[in-house]
Amino acid sequence: MSLWLCLRFELLPLEALLQQQGCRHDIATVIASQRKVLVCDDQASLNGVLPGQSVSTAQALLSHCEYRVLERSLETEDRLLEQLTSWAYGLSPHLQRWRDNALMIEIGSCLQVHHGLEALLDHVDNEMQLRGLTAALGVAETCNAAWLLSHTDRDDARRAEQPLAIRLAPLPLNLIDDTFPKVVKRLEKTGIRQFRQLLDIPLPALGKRCGEAFLEWLNQLQGNRQEPAITYQPPERFEDTLWFGFDIQNQQELHPAMRRLLEHFCHFLTNTQLTSGAIEWRYLIPRHSPQAPLSPSHSILQRHAAKASSGISFKVFSDTARHNAELWFELSCLQLDNQSFPEGIEGLSLVVEQFQEASSASEDLFHSGIDMASRHELVDRLRGRLGLQAVGYLDCRYEHLPEDAVVETHTMSAERNSDDNPLGQRPFWLLPAPQPIHQDAEQLYWNGLLHVLYGPERIEDQWWSTPVSRDYYIAYTPQKQPVWIYQDRHNRRWYLHGLFA
Repeated sequence: MSLWLCLRFELLPLEALLQQQGCRHDIATVIASQRKVLVCDDQASLNGVLPGQSVSTAQALLSHCEYRVLERSLETEDRLLEQLTSWAYGLSPHLQRWRDNALMIEIGSCLQVHHGLEALLDHVDNEMQLRGLTAALGVAETCNAAWLLSHTDRDDARRAEQPLAIRLAPLPLNLIDDTFPKVVKRLEKTGIRQFRQLLDIPLPALGKRCGEAFLEWLNQLQGNRQEPAITYQPPERFEDTLWFGFDIQNQQELHPAMRRLLEHFCHFLTNTQLTSGAIEWRYLIPRHSPQAPLSPSHSILQRHAAKASSGISFKVFSDTARHNAELWFELSCLQLDNQSFPEGIEGLSLVVEQFQEASSASEDLFHSGIDMASRHELVDRLRGRLGLQAVGYLDCRYEHLPEDAVVETHTMSAERNSDDNPLGQRPFWLLPAPQPIHQDAEQLYWNGLLHVLYGPERIEDQWWSTPVSRDYYIAYTPQKQPVWIYQDRHNRRWYLHGLFA
């Protein structure tokens, strides 16, 4: 059975601006759209400001106190909703944005993972409190019912054990006024103002009076008809933000937020079956606009009250962390210790822009791969403490000339199969430049007489510019040291090119 959780952010225009722009919370705030009050905070409400009033009326009511009027920012709201959607994807992969200010999450299939409904709702409440957001919750068997129940403060909004009709009964019909305005007006004229009255009417009679569209919606509301399937595609980038509401004084105060954001990120990776080798931390430092002197006698209609700077950031790289939030946290702390700590930090963002499909490397029957994993984790820790450029790898690429086939890199490539070596037998140490070998008659000398054991391996390249043609051999010195030598087929001279281990 499906069970839906609706998170409705009725103060989204207000809280999105306050958080993203770093505005002060001790000033009466009004959000306006087209010179009308859209939403306001508690301080403004206590002074008589109501949604739908004109901006001039709100200014008159607030003229005796410090206040501000901000223009609604749809872009800011959309950005915050996108962050919340990325977080919610860690709860359940079945979700979508609902209307303009809500998320609809299917939780029936994942209640066992979250240890039951009560534990899940407690987790959501704590998360909203941490983010400084006001969210009205509704739980029901259908999406429309969950959205309707989010408009009540009764415990029925969170309890799914009661019959749906009982929980919907006290709700007013004007909640659907924006969807079926003519139907609601017609029903109110007949004295039907609550859902308990509506649900008592036989459906065929409602269909004749209210139309087939309303009847279809009512059937979906009660679960008699299947609702449209939810098809949510996760974003191509991950971004999540936590605001603290106060200045961070030291690096240790960032740790709880880092852990929480990393948990959200790893849940996101698990549900999307993706992985990433790099994450970016961004400090959020509000920069309050100096052009908004708020005083009891002066008000300003501001389009932007403040701007949040996120230019201070640092990246953390790992080839092994994948879905391990604890390892990401350890590497982030190592990197954090090497960063200068700016003043005025009030928020922290985690941004990831590049992903790869997660693939589990197959292990053979007798090797667990623990040693290799430990080695990679050691490299990650060294890079976290010393920096990315301080630790490198030697990698092979498909080039004919040996001096061009080995390259230094700072990222780990995919593991190669030992049987799939495109370069054949190659020495452990390749000389920076080939050294000439003394030749006397048919004998070759380097630290004594050389004995050729294997060869030739012909390598030819650069036919389009300066042709190269060499015959390579493996030889032994009198000290049993294997060396790699070749003869230049153009000048017939011999050279030492590498030493084997």
